[in-house]
Amino acid sequence: MVIFRRLIKFLIITIFSIFSLIFLLFFIDATNFDRHYVNRGKLEISHIHLNSRHSYRFANFLKNNYLYFQELFFNESYKKRWSVEKNEDRLKFPEQKILKAKNNNFSKPLYSLEEYIDSKKWFRSHANYFSTRFSSLTKVNSNNANKLKLAWTYETNSDSKLQKQNQANAIFDSKYVYIPDVDNKIVALNGETGEKIWEHQVQEGIAGKRGLLLWKKNENDTAGKIFFTDNRKYLFSINSLNGLPIKSFGDNGKVKVGLTPLPPIIYKNEVILITTDNVIKSFDLNSGKINWKYKVNKTKNNIIYPDFKKGSPWGGLSLDIKRGLLFFTTGNPEPWYVGITREGDNLFANSIVAFDLEEKKIKWHFQEIPHDVWNYDLAAPPILTMIRRENKLVDVVVVMSKTGNVFIFDRESGETLFDIIYERAPISNVPGERTSPYQINVQLPEQICRGRFKKDYLTNFDSEVKEEFEKEIEDYNFGFPTPPLLGKKTISIGACVRWAGGSIDTKNNILFVTSDNSVTLINLVKDNENKFSYYHEWDALVDSDGYPAMKPPWGAITALNLNNGKIIWQKPFGEIEELKEKNIFNTGSTNRAGLTASSGNVIFASGTEDNMFRVYNSSSGEELWSYKMESAGSAPPTIYEVNNKQYILVPAYEKTGNKVYCFT
Repeated sequence: MVIFRRLIKFLIITIFSIFSLIFLLFFIDATNFDRHYVNRGKLEISHIHLNSRHSYRFANFLKNNYLYFQELFFNESYKKRWSVEKNEDRLKFPEQKILKAKNNNFSKPLYSLEEYIDSKKWFRSHANYFSTRFSSLTKVNSNNANKLKLAWTYETNSDSKLQKQNQANAIFDSKYVYIPDVDNKIVALNGETGEKIWEHQVQEGIAGKRGLLLWKKNENDTAGKIFFTDNRKYLFSINSLNGLPIKSFGDNGKVKVGLTPLPPIIYKNEVILITTDNVIKSFDLNSGKINWKYKVNKTKNNIIYPDFKKGSPWGGLSLDIKRGLLFFTTGNPEPWYVGITREGDNLFANSIVAFDLEEKKIKWHFQEIPHDVWNYDLAAPPILTMIRRENKLVDVVVVMSKTGNVFIFDRESGETLFDIIYERAPISNVPGERTSPYQINVQLPEQICRGRFKKDYLTNFDSEVKEEFEKEIEDYNFGFPTPPLLGKKTISIGACVRWAGGSIDTKNNILFVTSDNSVTLINLVKDNENKFSYYHEWDALVDSDGYPAMKPPWGAITALNLNNGKIIWQKPFGEIEELKEKNIFNTGSTNRAGLTASSGNVIFASGTEDNMFRVYNSSSGEELWSYKMESAGSAPPTIYEVNNKQYILVPAYEKTGNKVYCFT
């Protein structure tokens, strides 16, 4: 009997010791010590720091047993938390509320028009810190654009095992073009001839995936520093004259910064970037040493749900250097389509954020979609420009979204310049899901694409096919603002405005932007292995020939008047070769690369499925000229001038593409 008791005691102590060790290792893995944060303690315990797959498994073990424990011993609270929301509770909210537009005390303009469109400076992808991506050059214009010719091409090694798609808008300085290629190199090219001057090889990741930054201490300096990230963990600094690492910067020209595809900005003597784990980081411009960090999302972490990720800032950032304000957009929270493990609005996800670099704090933010369950992140960079309001010039920030909305905010206060309507939103039938009571329905500025699916949008190519679809969709749920539902597939209109964003003519206050519309079916599926988990399945809603089951255009270019919010013109963008053979035109197509406009009254655009590079009249949208490339454009064109001659550079890296085209 004594031996048996000792054995039981030994087993209890052993089991307790093993679990204590597991808990200890788990919390050590979840613990982060960092003295550089300005808005949190040196020590933080959070699921975001978990590195080991064993830690994730243990967190899932805790989650499941925590929920089962709730079910067994706290039945009422469990039922309340994991029940389906009651529609009568939602109906208690008013049908509508309105965020009124600002009508006085506007931000005063601190910049000249030339500072927004100075074409001699294309020092950063998207042209400048404003991200306007607009050129003041006029040598190529609406009168002579039909005489454009191919000046040169640059081709990378198509057989390279390192070949990776790159989406960077090229930068320009003096007579040199700097651009990433698909062999994971940054290359310097002669802007007149395309001759390669130097190359800088990056071993891992994707070199400069979303862009580059060129910095010079003085404008007249011959050499500068090019900064870019590898889309994994490093920030690089190389010499613009020879491509060699700046040895004094970090470890032989590179600093470990964390995951981000975005190029940094330079503010005073700081290199500032933002990582996908929502941390703004400042490094010394010369040494690369860390100055400070700021954790953007400080909402309560839940270590029980390690897979919950808040909206990552990957769309882009812009800088108002005179005000010391950094603007960036954020993505949607994860997991997608089901938000039961992330209660509340998920603060700072799906948002535009203005960060004060002097005070080191968030000055203001605006969230387009609280508690997003549609995967509608803000994918495009915010654009800083001026518009006219009450006969005054106002400094604003312009934000485009995947829903087709365009928002315009006063740059200093964050107040909207157009009324924003909030409508009472439907509930979910997923147990434990609590959708936001309100979602936005913007009237002005006018939507640049169809954000909410309607039966009227169904394809009209074939009456029999349309009739079949009309019957079929009776069993479907229509998406935003209705959340994905269990037991019904949800029709969702895909990403309207992608990462490339738009181009703004600041002088005339016009936004030019590409968009595309595809239709997706989302199906929520219960995870049979986990009582409290769901996953999603995707299907394209297409006709028997594989074309979107929605009326064209499937891709478009829009010119939007930012002063009054009205669309000036909208034209289909791209053609489908097979449909052209059937005499079906103006369908538009899926597109990703974006466009760049200029004071020459022209727009340069590529990225469509037909691999065309096109030039449009920016006043009317009329197509003026086109050229068929071997692959679709992969980034917006860059416009520059060398020896009094204007050039338009187009990277074409989509799919298996490996060429850069330059026209003059």
